[in-house]
Amino acid sequence: MIERRTTIDAIRGLCLVNIFVNHLDGGYLFHLSPSRLGFSDSSEVFVLLSGISTSLAFSKRPHPVDVAGLVRPLWVRAMRLHTFNIALILATLALLALILEIRGPIGEVTGDAALLRDHGPWTMFWHAVTFRQTVGYSSVLRLYVVLMLIAPVLLRLAAWRWWAPIPPALITWAIAGHFDLVLPNSLSGQPFALTILPWTLLFATGIALGRAMTLDVPLPHSGSALALSLAYLATYPMLAAIVIRVSPDALEWAEHRNASFWFGASKTYQSPLRFLHVMALAYVVAAAPRAPLIRLLYRMGPDHPLSRLGRNSLLVFTVGAVAAVAVSEMLHLVRIHVTDVLAARIAIELALTGIFIRAALCLSPKASRPGRSAPAVPAMA
Repeated sequence: MIERRTTIDAIRGLCLVNIFVNHLDGGYLFHLSPSRLGFSDSSEVFVLLSGISTSLAFSKRPHPVDVAGLVRPLWVRAMRLHTFNIALILATLALLALILEIRGPIGEVTGDAALLRDHGPWTMFWHAVTFRQTVGYSSVLRLYVVLMLIAPVLLRLAAWRWWAPIPPALITWAIAGHFDLVLPNSLSGQPFALTILPWTLLFATGIALGRAMTLDVPLPHSGSALALSLAYLATYPMLAAIVIRVSPDALEWAEHRNASFWFGASKTYQSPLRFLHVMALAYVVAAAPRAPLIRLLYRMGPDHPLSRLGRNSLLVFTVGAVAAVAVSEMLHLVRIHVTDVLAARIAIELALTGIFIRAALCLSPKASRPGRSAPAVPAMA
């Protein structure tokens, strides 16, 4: 389990850096993000890994704990996540208030800053802590709070049969997507980016996979399955680079891909294309551990920077979510008041990203002794 958990932490750390870069509005580094190479992105990977980590931490063999025994630790975990969520909301609101002050009463503002100006901080805070409105990137921790609340039932199903969490989650996912069961934000009216019902399938799949790992269920190794997974992973780059340039129908699909559940690539609805993409990616990582790049993840020790970030992912994500709002505003000010030279703006973005990574590492101490594995309950499990 040491190697497995360290690898999970390393992938988490990579996702955290990628998430931070993708959250920078007006930045350029996101053009180099791995998220631009597929239907899914770091969010899907993180939720899947959270399910796996939760299952590894709480699966008991041969006599698993009942639901009542699982409720307390997991709901305490949910409360801790919500505490960080409240801190994230407060810090983001304070930062948005500062942005409004800097831009002045007639300054152009959009998104959360405009909502804060129109509704005030108390209304924004109350709607956010009651899970009705996203402030900054609070929807992420909102999702994890709910996943921890339902985790006892999923873990108990996995203890009965390792695959048992998947069927009810699959039915919930299909119904939610087909009938558009996505709640809108109470103030903005926009649908939540990480909606609970469709995203439950990824978490439940992670629970099942973690239980299978605990039971040493062998991974089916097949050259055909690996080739098919690699071909599917290559579909999106080919679509983006070639097909949409020569096919008007493909271009129209790409422009409206987030509006359809069954045949689109919606992140909100967690469309089949996105789910299959992250599962294909997971299969390739698990089935080809000696492949270039993938083997680097397996070789990372507990004190590697990515492993340290992943092991402390809750704090790193919370700080990064607030920092992304601050850096986005800095990039906006740089673009308007400092320089319009692209190279200079990219250099400033690189420097600010480097400062965040360094600060995140300072918040993520090394393992206390050589060979120590990740904690029993990973940070954002």
